[in-house]
Amino acid sequence: MIRLHDLSMSFGTGADARTVLALKEWTVAAGERVALVGRSGSGKTTLLNLVSGLLLPDTGRVEVAGTDVAALGEAARDRFRAEHVGYVFQTFHLLDGFSAEENVELGAIFSRGRLPAGRAREVLGEVGLADHAGKPPSKLSVGQQARVALARALVNRPQVLLADEPTGSLDEETGRSVLDLLLDTAREHGITMLCATHDMEVAAAFDRTVRVEDLQ
Repeated sequence: MIRLHDLSMSFGTGADARTVLALKEWTVAAGERVALVGRSGSGKTTLLNLVSGLLLPDTGRVEVAGTDVAALGEAARDRFRAEHVGYVFQTFHLLDGFSAEENVELGAIFSRGRLPAGRAREVLGEVGLADHAGKPPSKLSVGQQARVALARALVNRPQVLLADEPTGSLDEETGRSVLDLLLDTAREHGITMLCATHDMEVAAAFDRTVRVEDLQ
């Protein structure tokens, strides 16, 4: 499902250039749920952003569901991400000028097909927020905001789900609830999942734990 080949990624130029990722070959099987761990700055978020097509590598291939995302143009990458990849960002990136339902609908903005009527409300129901669809994020708890972010990531039924420190801003009980929801949803729908986390208890819930430094 995911294959990174001869990949290198650096930030900065000249003497200030710093290599963040450099790996020969790494694969994630379809339906596998993998936790990415490592020190701050080790490249966890960069790896997620490369898989999603939000970043392009300096060299190498980033194959997701048989497509080399790195070889696509910007518009094609946006469309591919909307149709095949769901992303739960660390800070959720919800827009307070929109309702929870409208925020979920934004997850399909670059998709070729129109979102089926009622799909956003349906997926909000799946994460336990059907009664909060009309509320803006500011009227929701942090845990509820996390669920809206998950619903937005799932609205187009993605093949790959990416999560960047999804429990980092949550208390222990809420974090556990959101983590269980993420994993249960991925298992139920056979979604391949990558999750960046600094929490080894969170990582232990996944099928496999990979230390990003060990990929180099």
